[in-house]
Amino acid sequence: MAKPHPFFLVLGLLLFSHALLASPGYTPRHQAAYQQLLSLQLKSGRQMTQNLPTQNTAATLLLANYADFLELCVQQDQSKYELLIRAQEIRLKKLKDLPQQDPWQSYAAAEVEMQLAMCNLLFGSRLSAAWHFRQAFSQYAENVESYPHFLPNRKNLGVLQALIGSVPDQYQWFLNIVGLKGSIKQGMANLQAATNPENPFHLEARLLQTVLLHMVAPEKEAIALEQIRQMASSQKNSLLMQFVAMHLLKKSKHGEEALAIYKHLPRRNSYVSFPYLHHMAADLYLYKGDYSKSVIANELFLQLHKGHHYLKSANYKLYLAYVLGNHKPQASWYLQQISKVGIEETEEDKYAAQYAEKSKQIKGLPFMRARLYYDGGYYQKALKELNQYQLPNAAAKATQAEYYYRKARIYHALDSVQIALPLYKQTIHLCQGTTLYFAPNAALQLGYIYLALKQPEPAKSYFNQARSYKGHAYKNSIDAKAKLALQTF
Repeated sequence: MAKPHPFFLVLGLLLFSHALLASPGYTPRHQAAYQQLLSLQLKSGRQMTQNLPTQNTAATLLLANYADFLELCVQQDQSKYELLIRAQEIRLKKLKDLPQQDPWQSYAAAEVEMQLAMCNLLFGSRLSAAWHFRQAFSQYAENVESYPHFLPNRKNLGVLQALIGSVPDQYQWFLNIVGLKGSIKQGMANLQAATNPENPFHLEARLLQTVLLHMVAPEKEAIALEQIRQMASSQKNSLLMQFVAMHLLKKSKHGEEALAIYKHLPRRNSYVSFPYLHHMAADLYLYKGDYSKSVIANELFLQLHKGHHYLKSANYKLYLAYVLGNHKPQASWYLQQISKVGIEETEEDKYAAQYAEKSKQIKGLPFMRARLYYDGGYYQKALKELNQYQLPNAAAKATQAEYYYRKARIYHALDSVQIALPLYKQTIHLCQGTTLYFAPNAALQLGYIYLALKQPEPAKSYFNQARSYKGHAYKNSIDAKAKLALQTF
């Protein structure tokens, strides 16, 4: 299914730094508050921060900012946006006005700039977000130049450089205007430097490297997943760490393993409400074919969520759960709700909106169970569903294209690439003159196959073809993946 909002990737990337441990004025009480905040026990973490005897130091100001940043991003409560943004801006000014200008003061200022950028981006204030991203990037770069041996800055600068380097070409003009430049190679090199065992923060740098490895190097997915499993296993009381593991496993089609994490999440009242976890779980239950539990999870998400993202997607998934569970009146109601709620910003919501616009009434879903089984990693069940379906001779081209596309994805996942190859090519042929996303993704997958077969020329050709398609629901993510793949040549 569709990818989650970029916030959730960046959240996993940015919030695991213990860099302040060596900061002047950073006491065991600071550390205790910090651990509470990063485990998403915000109430106790905020209270511990407010009880610190020194309120106007870099360490204390940054900890206070983590609390507001995490609350905004996890709960997405529009009614608190202006208040908590203003509080962050005041802290940033205090940091810049501190009389002692040292690596830690500069580092804390860059972190608050980054957190302001993320909050503004999440709530749709793109110009403000761009400004703060630029300020954060410039501050990190300046810090590295002034204090080359201060590894915490290399860690976060590396993350930004790698993320900037993976941005699709259609947005490069914007990055050039605001002066943000980076590359995956450059970013990963900075992160690699920070993983040196002599660095007291090398474990945190390794986590960042793991998440980015999963993002930018699909061929190294197994390595990244094993690393995140080990990290999550050692930090079971961190709700944030469990989220990152659940997210990466879900994205990698390890549905059962991701669902097991959800079932064992820390659920004490001391943790902040994290509604998106229930939305993820609804997907995982949907993949498994447990439609009643999927409905319960998404209804809980809608009850708790205070933001505008994922509302269309949640209603679409509720529609799927009801229609596949043969409850057509409920399915029809949720199908109509899609156009009435939320905004179209994430790929999940865009896809849901496009589906609802083209499907004014409930229609047959011959491939949906196969698609969902595939997304959860239940490949044999997915193949069985498709093999039971008889493709009519007079089927519309879109139906034919989806049939061949679904079969190609399943055989590809089962490592039967010689069967998948002609199916992908037939998909592309059938999609000519349409905006169906099957063709660009088929081209992307063909590129991956030829890359693995060490045939660079057809691989390059298909990656470029994947980027050439216009107007489909997953253009941003497919273009980004193709661009990343082309950078390997």
